[in-house]
Amino acid sequence: MARKKKTSENEEFNYSKNESFENLQAVQEMALNRKGKDDEINPDISIFLKAEELKGKLCGLYSEKDKKTSTVNVMTSVKIDGKVLQINVGEKADVEIKDD
Repeated sequence: MARKKKTSENEEFNYSKNESFENLQAVQEMALNRKGKDDEINPDISIFLKAEELKGKLCGLYSEKDKKTSTVNVMTSVKIDGKVLQINVGEKADVEIKDD
């Protein structure tokens, strides 16, 4: 492989997701069409799968932001007939509770 000239610090790199995806697709094709001894096709499945994983990450299939968060409603007290009842169920929450 030929060496590339060093780029100056002011030069911007323009590399898109589409270019990366196309390069990974080419790597997958090369991995499937790899030839072994006696020119018979001997695919490299590990390289194929790694490229597939990278394509999935590039498309956002394995992102951390997909984790769902749940909200918890906390009831501090109940007022019945003017009498305040303190509810104490479960573990104490680590949130600040504002009374209205």
